[in-house]
Amino acid sequence: MKRSVAVRVMPWTILAFLSVVLLNGQGPATGQEKGGAEPPAVEKAKESRGRLPSYYRRVVDEKQREAIYAIQKEYAPKIAALKAQLETLTNERDAKVVAVLTPEQRKEIDDLKAAAKAEREKKKAAAK
Repeated sequence: MKRSVAVRVMPWTILAFLSVVLLNGQGPATGQEKGGAEPPAVEKAKESRGRLPSYYRRVVDEKQREAIYAIQKEYAPKIAALKAQLETLTNERDAKVVAVLTPEQRKEIDDLKAAAKAEREKKKAAAK
């Protein structure tokens, strides 16, 4: 039995949305850690309840909308913690991989990275 496109796409849409929210400042509570007065634009962003996945606005009522926002709010810190854990593990793995190289190999890798960066900057400057 073939599932509808909405059923197949919906989990990925929600995951993509949460990724964007988490990568853009860890949600509305980020500004509170810094303290001090914030510009009105930032305060307005704090009041945001969340975002509905694509096409949901057309089919959900206000009660469902609030339930979706509550679910997103519930899972946001859990997802943020897992992303932080993933970043920590990735950095740990990368450090172990670099430790396998000899100093000469590390220098060669650094030189290759620098050359690639210079090439990207050159292409970027040429595009302007």
